[in-house]
Amino acid sequence: MARQPDPTISAVLIVKDEEDYLARCLASVRWADEIVVYDTGSTDRTVEIARQFTDAVVEGYWNDNFGEARNRALEHATSDWVLIIDADETFEASARSVRRALREAQANFLTVTIAARVLAPGAADSPVASIRLFRRADGTYAGALHEQVVNRPGRPMVIRPLAGASIRHAGYAEGPEAMAERAYRNLELAQQELADARPSRDERPAEYAIKQANLARSLSAVGRADEALELAEEIHEGGALADIAMELLAGAMALAAARKCGKPELARTWVDRLVAVTGNRVWADIVLMQLAVTEGSAERTLDALDCIPTTMVDALGRRVRRVDYAQYEVWALWKLGRRAEALSAAERAARAGVLPGGPRELVTWLGEEGVRAFAGALPDDVWQVLAVVCTQDTGAEGRAVLDAMAQVRPTDLATLLCGSRLSFPHDLAGLEEAATWSARLRSAGMAEYCPLAATATDADVPALQRARAAALALFAYDDARALPALEAALGAVAPEDEAELAVQLDVLAPGLVSHA
Repeated sequence: MARQPDPTISAVLIVKDEEDYLARCLASVRWADEIVVYDTGSTDRTVEIARQFTDAVVEGYWNDNFGEARNRALEHATSDWVLIIDADETFEASARSVRRALREAQANFLTVTIAARVLAPGAADSPVASIRLFRRADGTYAGALHEQVVNRPGRPMVIRPLAGASIRHAGYAEGPEAMAERAYRNLELAQQELADARPSRDERPAEYAIKQANLARSLSAVGRADEALELAEEIHEGGALADIAMELLAGAMALAAARKCGKPELARTWVDRLVAVTGNRVWADIVLMQLAVTEGSAERTLDALDCIPTTMVDALGRRVRRVDYAQYEVWALWKLGRRAEALSAAERAARAGVLPGGPRELVTWLGEEGVRAFAGALPDDVWQVLAVVCTQDTGAEGRAVLDAMAQVRPTDLATLLCGSRLSFPHDLAGLEEAATWSARLRSAGMAEYCPLAATATDADVPALQRARAAALALFAYDDARALPALEAALGAVAPEDEAELAVQLDVLAPGLVSHA
């Protein structure tokens, strides 16, 4: 009997301003029969990068509705199956195993485990089983926020896990202000989505419950935990929310009750509900570990961590690895003063492809020498993720970690390019950092990215700093960009700063500027 041909697969993305991560993502799905990239208005190199991987790049639009954007992207797919992936994710499975699974599939919707690379203690980071692979003719998206895959009218919906596959999310590396802005934006979307819906014959109870759950989680994210818990209780009593969505809600509400309301008994109630919908105690242990972190108990954090198996696959195909929670172990060991053990745990995580925190956490928990040792253990793909995360951290810690990485791998191209994108303080210490990176980039033949020249020609930088940077670039490297920049900056320096600047220029660039 002749073997049936393999089903075809389209990888489908919606993107906006994703130049930092997109190439890694698209490389991970290059094996697909088709890649469709729907851009919603990028202003960076996202579209250019996408076109290096596929001709199916659609310059579309954004209307504050994730579900509709997903569906517009799906309209351009032509394969039997679609694989949904985001630009800051990578797909981890062999093409052969995926095609074999689809050829033998007894379901038309397949879940894939999603876990994050970069997190800090307290994040609700349990791996999520999300429908990411489905028959194109059978599935569509619903929901403006936290969009969900649903079956098309008249189509069955049989869900099974895709064994052996996972998706790694780079994690959010935003600062507190950006995170708050995103949380309030999501709240507005969730409120509008629920206001537009009504529990009626036209709105299936399960879909309405999902929108309620989205609102409850969004309320919790902006600190309105009491309202979130009240709505969540209504959802639980209604009984219409699917187990996979109830699992997310239960974990979030357990943390909200403990962190924001100081109600440990209610938190335990939601943990029990989590066990009830998952049928697996390990997910409750993960939440209990997060609760222990919230309460600042390092000992109970380590005790809960000991209950998590080295590796496990649950009934939905989600793989649990103890190492994925390394950030909690590193934090707890640091808090207990066991820094050498914290470094060992961080290095184990790095070798397994997991970042146990962002730059701020790494600097705090490991110290300067520890960060260098940790960087030395990073595999290439995780190294590149951390380098990008450092550019997104606007504090000194991001610059410190990237500097440590440059010391470990002085000629690494990804590190050097990320270094060229750093923002430095507008003082002498910041000038010294810019000069260090300028030397590194010039040694690598990348003078066009020189931070000193970039600082000197940036109109948004104070004139005093521009003058110092221009003088140093001109004196040290005879950079052609520096002389006109120096003249412009000197003309803009405030009179009260001129004497101070003259002294500094005599040190930075002796004899370069004459004094009247």
